[in-house]
Formats: sequence, structure tokens, C-alpha cells
Amino acid sequence: MIPSVFLASIVLASPTPPSSGQGASLVAAAAASGRPQECASTVRRGLSRRPTVWELARAPELGRYCDLVARAKALLGSDPAAAKSAAENAEKVLPGYAAPRVLLARSALALGKIDDAAREFEAARGKDPRSVEDPPTMHDLAEVLRRTGKLEDALAVYRALVPRIDLLGSPDRRVAVLLEAAHVSMAVAASRAASGAAPAEAPVAEPKRAPLDEAAAYLREARQRPPSALSGDVLLSLVLVLDRNGDRVQADAALADARASGVRLRAGGPSYLAATEDKSCLEALAAEGAAAVKLWETYLAGPGGKTPWAASARARLEAAKKAPRPAGAKGGP
Repeated sequence: MIPSVFLASIVLASPTPPSSGQGASLVAAAAASGRPQECASTVRRGLSRRPTVWELARAPELGRYCDLVARAKALLGSDPAAAKSAAENAEKVLPGYAAPRVLLARSALALGKIDDAAREFEAARGKDPRSVEDPPTMHDLAEVLRRTGKLEDALAVYRALVPRIDLLGSPDRRVAVLLEAAHVSMAVAASRAASGAAPAEAPVAEPKRAPLDEAAAYLREARQRPPSALSGDVLLSLVLVLDRNGDRVQADAALADARASGVRLRAGGPSYLAATEDKSCLEALAAEGAAAVKLWETYLAGPGGKTPWAASARARLEAAKKAPRPAGAKGGP
């Protein structure tokens, strides 16, 4: 599990969502917040990008170290292998700091080495729990936790990250965070229901929520965002969540919207799923007739048939069997 000191720090530091006019300055602020503490000094003249004379006197290699850290961070998006090399060199120049470990974790994720990323993130948090608090790093950490099956931990990070998503530079990445958070929340709810574990108790004044209200809230927020490559995935995921949450009327209304606009899942398969079997459900919702029937049957014949969502899937299966055959379809009755 993630250390409580880390969770407390990221939750307490989470700001309220910013207004649209703040976008560019907030992204710049987010980039500044990702600079390691040892490479930034806050003085009256502002935030200095370079170590001070006094810091260099205490650690002569600090300037070289900070240059390598900055280089590794700049290369993450375009050349993760080079970013990894720069981070390794930074660790050699000035060992013992968390920043190179964070960059090694993020470059490992970009290179598809999930186990390496998990190990490096753990090492970074062990050195400094606050080293993973800037939004892009938090997103990478959440993805690593999600992909290694640590869903409870991943959900805690997503909850802290969602209020900060406007600090992420790409609109598509903001929507991706909401979509991933929704599916992780749904998978955690399923795991708790299957094990008989109850979620943490809410304050007495807070009304009791349905198990997937959190997931639905993430997807409704994603739906309010500008159209993106993930818009279809968001709408179909919202249908699935509403259906499983017992709100069939709203689910049917959202499904009608999806079919009217010809929504399909994004090509290449959904990478945001926390339960891989849910791919069949999303495809079934986008399909009709025999294709939908086959997909629902596939879901129920696999792990999905043993989840708390099996009943809603069976209801969709029966509805698909009774639905009128699409115009122009051929075959038996």
C-alpha cells in the first residue's frame, strides 16, 4: 500500500479545479513544481532555475546533476531511452536523491517496462514521498499501480490527481485520467463487493451513495470536456457504469445518444481498462443484434460472469436477443 504520509501530502496539496483562463500559466506552474527541491531555491527574487553559489559550494556536482535531471525530464516524451541514460548519469553524479529515480520510473513506463517502473517509483517514494506529486508524475504513478494490479493504491492517487488535471498539458490526457479513474473505481467497487468488504465509512451527514457514483462522476466530468479521440469511449463507459449502478433509464438515454452518433471504441483497443473483460461489454453496447448477443455471452462465459455486474450483463443480453433485427440484416428469425 502507498505510505499514508504520501497520500496525506497529495490530498492536502490538491487544489480546486482552475478556470480555463489560467491554463497556460498553470501548466507552466506544474512544470516548475516538478523541479526537484535540490535544484530550486525560493528566494525573494523568485524561483531560481540554477543552484545558488552557496549550494554549489556545499555540493560542487550539483550543477551537473541538475542539468542531467533537466535533460532527462525534457527527453521523456520524445526519447525515453535517452531520458533513462541522463537519469542514470544524474544518479551517478550525485547519488541519494529521489528525482533520478522518478525519472527512471517514468522512462521505464514509456519504454513499456512496467515492473522496472514500479520498482523505481517505490525507491523514489522511499527517499522522498513528495517526489511524485507533480501531476504528470502522479499520472504515470497511477498508471503503473493500475497496470500492476494495485487498484486500491491507484484509486487513491487518481482521487488526488483529478482536481489537478487542468495542470496537465494535453486535453486528451486530462480526459484519459478521468476515464482511467472511472474504470479503476469500478474495479475496486467490484473487488470490495466480491470480498464482502465495505468502503470506508462516510461522515454521518453525507448521504449514502450507490457503489459506482464516483465512477459516474468522473465520466460525467469527462463528457463535459471538449471532444477528443476518447469521446466515444467515455460515452460507452458512462452507459456501462450507469447500467451497473442500477440507473437503467439514464443508461438507456446515454446509449441512445451513443448509437445516434455512431459511437465506436477507439481503434487499437482500450488501454484504460482496469478489468480487461469489460472490453466485451463496451463493444457489446456499441453493437446491435447478433453481434451484441455474442459479445454479452462472451463476457458472461468468462470472468465477468462471476462479478457483481453479471446480472446487469444478463439483462442486456436478454434485451439484445429481443431487439428488432437491424434493417437490411440477413439470416434466420
